[in-house]
Amino acid sequence: MIDKDEKISKSREADIIDRVNTYLKKHEITQSVLARETNVSKGTVSDVLRGVYGKRGKGGVCTSSEYARRFNNWMELHARRQNIVSNRKCVMTSVAQEIKTVVQTVAETCAMGLIYGPSHIGKTFTLQSLDGSDRLGQPIYIRINRAHRTPVTVCRLILETVGEKKLQSTFDRLARRLFSRFNETGRLFMFDEADRLSYDALEFIRDFHDATGCGVLLAGKPVIYQKFGYREIGSYTEVTDQLASRVVIRRDLTERTRTIDPKNPNKKPEMLFSKEDILKIIDVSNIGIAVDNDAVDWLQERASRLGMGGLGIAVMHLYLAVKIAVSKNYDSVTKKVLEQVERHTIGGEETVIIKKVLDDKSKKAIGRLA
Repeated sequence: MIDKDEKISKSREADIIDRVNTYLKKHEITQSVLARETNVSKGTVSDVLRGVYGKRGKGGVCTSSEYARRFNNWMELHARRQNIVSNRKCVMTSVAQEIKTVVQTVAETCAMGLIYGPSHIGKTFTLQSLDGSDRLGQPIYIRINRAHRTPVTVCRLILETVGEKKLQSTFDRLARRLFSRFNETGRLFMFDEADRLSYDALEFIRDFHDATGCGVLLAGKPVIYQKFGYREIGSYTEVTDQLASRVVIRRDLTERTRTIDPKNPNKKPEMLFSKEDILKIIDVSNIGIAVDNDAVDWLQERASRLGMGGLGIAVMHLYLAVKIAVSKNYDSVTKKVLEQVERHTIGGEETVIIKKVLDDKSKKAIGRLA
């Protein structure tokens, strides 16, 4: 929400108008509804959203920035009231909740944040579910691939993601376009697979943050931690680089699995995913068949096993186990079926070959896994 006395720069005003237009189109809301709920005339709403208010010698008591503030606050309240969510279902596992906490902090402070952990624990899916979230100011999700290692390619990727055209220009001009568009807008940019970035590209993202004041979240594998110039000294971490000094919150998503309680050193560290996490995933999956308690425990252990494990692998095993259970008319998915699936996918002497093709009725019973 934007306070009444808070000043709004022209670039931020333009960004707000762009977001409001996107919001109206996304949720099929007419300008008439916006006018009625904000107590603004339809003509004024149209002029403000087209960016021509006050440019034709006409104007009122309020400035265009005041209307931008009013429309922005309406948009945020509308999103909360309607509880609008993405079509994709994101289960708030313990890992997803950690990621969301970091995202919220970075969005509120417009600072830089860092999250890292191994593959298959839900980083990408969680960030994608937050992409464009109206309650977080419509953060922008950007996935880095091997082609985006240098500053100029990252600059083009950001501009392309936000719909900019004519990107065949010099790096200097592209950077100025990017910085000008998002200066003082307070938007949040979430860079996934950021461990693929070169150090120079990371420095460019720092420049982008410094020049615009936009929040930046970098997510990736643990190797990204080393690129930030952190140095471990005993039980302390020393910041040895300008890049690392910008990070106000960083989170090792698997740290709690290695933490030992000093008051109870014999107690094992907790698993990465709780049993409740697994039950949530099963609940939203609508698989149409029961899952035994021992199978739930097996899935929890498999999801929390790093390296060859992970949540993604566990969900895949559950999917295949449901196929077997339904095709053989079992009453539930059991630990034994899951173990058969694991031997089949990993290999071994007792490999199970799934030959039966499910009929349409069986496929409907499987449902959609989150």
